[in-house]
Amino acid sequence: MSLTQEQSTTRTQDKSTTKHRTKGEQTKKLILNAAIEVLAQNGIKGTTHRAVANQANIQLSLTTYYFKDIHELVHQAFQLNSEQVTEEAGSAWRKAFQLLDDYDKTSLRKVSVREKLCAELAQISTQYLTAKIINQPVSLAVEQLLFTEIQVTPALRALARQHKELLITPFIRLCRYFNKQDPETTADIMLTMFTQLEYRNLPLASESIDEEEIRAVTRRLIAWMMGLKK
Repeated sequence: MSLTQEQSTTRTQDKSTTKHRTKGEQTKKLILNAAIEVLAQNGIKGTTHRAVANQANIQLSLTTYYFKDIHELVHQAFQLNSEQVTEEAGSAWRKAFQLLDDYDKTSLRKVSVREKLCAELAQISTQYLTAKIINQPVSLAVEQLLFTEIQVTPALRALARQHKELLITPFIRLCRYFNKQDPETTADIMLTMFTQLEYRNLPLASESIDEEEIRAVTRRLIAWMMGLKK
């Protein structure tokens, strides 16, 4: 075989391997997203290979091929859900930080500036939370399940801790614009309250979600974080 023929054969083999790997990755992602749906509907005990295969509309043998251990499948589904939740939050946080970065430190100490920012940040928060509750109920339900399940499934504790760290990090950054002494505690309180807003509204139909209540709560929290008297 000539060098040119050998190179051509190698390229063909590489393309075939890449195509096979890509298809395999797509199938694995399909299974994991189906597992997220099943977790939201049935909880961990109801998440079986068969239930996931039915949800994904694929053969049972495929789920057992990619995930021989159901615990591995559940863990990776929680992991993917965590990545999707935190990635979705990124755009809202970028908008908030771009807004804050338009002001220098001296301006941020002015009450008038803080009041203006408080209203704008409350609006960003309200839009994000409302959209998340309406458009991502499955992700929210699985996130809630992750935090409640760690009491009986210790293997998930590290993942839950990592997920909370990802959630709280931007809150800490936000609090540092206004609270230099103890931004971590303030951030923890804000995250807890924001999360309660999400979970409290999760069972409601979209038309029953009180957006004004969400705005009022988020605005009060942000005003408290900024040191504004309300």
